[in-house]
Amino acid sequence: MSDALHQAFAYYPAALGVIAALGFLAITAWRPAAGCAIFALSIPLTTGLGRGTVIPLLKPNEAILLLLMAGLMVHHLPQPRRRPLNQLDLAVGGYTVGVVVISFLVLLVSQSPYLFNVDTLRAVLSPLQFLLVYVIFSRVDLSGRDVQAILNLTMLASIVVGLLAAAQLANLPGARDFVAIYYPPLANIQTSWDPGYRPTSTLGHYSAVGAFETINFILALALSTMRHPAFPKLWLSLVMAVNLAGLVASLTWAPLLVLPLLIALVMWFGRHMPAQLGMTVLALAVALVIFWPAVSGRGAVQGVLNGVGQDLAIPTTFAYRMRVWEAFFVPALADHMWLGSGTVIPGDVPTPLTNFVDNEYLREGFRAGVVGITLLAIMLIAIGILGWSQRGSPDPMLRSLGATSLAMVVFFPLVGITAEYMFFAGVSQEFAMLAGLLGAGAAQAAAAMAPRALTARPPLASAA
Repeated sequence: MSDALHQAFAYYPAALGVIAALGFLAITAWRPAAGCAIFALSIPLTTGLGRGTVIPLLKPNEAILLLLMAGLMVHHLPQPRRRPLNQLDLAVGGYTVGVVVISFLVLLVSQSPYLFNVDTLRAVLSPLQFLLVYVIFSRVDLSGRDVQAILNLTMLASIVVGLLAAAQLANLPGARDFVAIYYPPLANIQTSWDPGYRPTSTLGHYSAVGAFETINFILALALSTMRHPAFPKLWLSLVMAVNLAGLVASLTWAPLLVLPLLIALVMWFGRHMPAQLGMTVLALAVALVIFWPAVSGRGAVQGVLNGVGQDLAIPTTFAYRMRVWEAFFVPALADHMWLGSGTVIPGDVPTPLTNFVDNEYLREGFRAGVVGITLLAIMLIAIGILGWSQRGSPDPMLRSLGATSLAMVVFFPLVGITAEYMFFAGVSQEFAMLAGLLGAGAAQAAAAMAPRALTARPPLASAA
């Protein structure tokens, strides 16, 4: 009897997972907006869970995305609809599909032994996840209240990520053990040339925490700057303060150094300085005071604080990266400059370094060469242009999404010099979601303006 009970309890977590999956599928099929909101909340909270720990072969966030797609297909099965493609669709699809095709063909034509390697194929197909998230949020019918709920849940998740990162850095009881058990980071994430403990929160990587907190800080700042009436000022102040504290706690310098430029860009876009910005300055001061031992320790190790008052000091980690790029990665990429190496790092690079490219452009070069970097630039430019075009929109939501998207296409190319921020798990999904919401909102606004333009134009006969 005891053995039977033991076996029954062993299957209990799996049974709960199946029930939750079926429930999520049913909710999405019944109301797609609710499924999208749940997915937005789950993006950062499930990203750091290990592959195969809950679902075989998949990470939980990947499984949730597939369930969301399945629920949407069930919902639209009785009445399938097609929407015309726009320039942003072509730019996003051109990049994501283009680099996947190029990478696969490079492996196929070169008869690479990695063609049938599971990890390599997963890396080749990974941009399609960005495309799926973009397509979902650019095609699902979402009302203004739906978009508000999605953004609120996204910012709520960012507060959880930031608070957990702060608790890790402060070494509050149980925080580090909780992350180590349920969100174990990669085994090689801590390196000898970048010592010290850095929080990974629920995202599995400290740099992902820094980028994720930056995105949500800018989102809350944009909503404050555009004075969106549906978002309380106190709520946005809290989001900005916690995300800024989480960014400091991540001990990630690049996003923190670029943040003032992003703040200035958003305020210039909205022609307004929100009062909530003063509270974030106070939050930054408090965070620096609380985490000063860790901040000063990391600055001293990198030689940054020692260079204050002298010439600009280059952090030792960045100097190390530049030496590694020059010695190994750039020569290895020179032989695959135009079409890349199918995401495979050539054997000229020492094995311990293959997971530390730490440069968005080099990583994209190995994926699809100069062609891939060009397609990525086209996608970012298209998002930036569409975001800028919403500057005069009467809808504060569209202006907020436009400002956030414009800030992101400035943010990622700048910080991409020091790491692969754009395609960290959790970060890329939110970026794709915001781009999809921007594309959907712009398309709806253009469709609403079209009938007005037709009625305002006099008929041909009367004009004659």
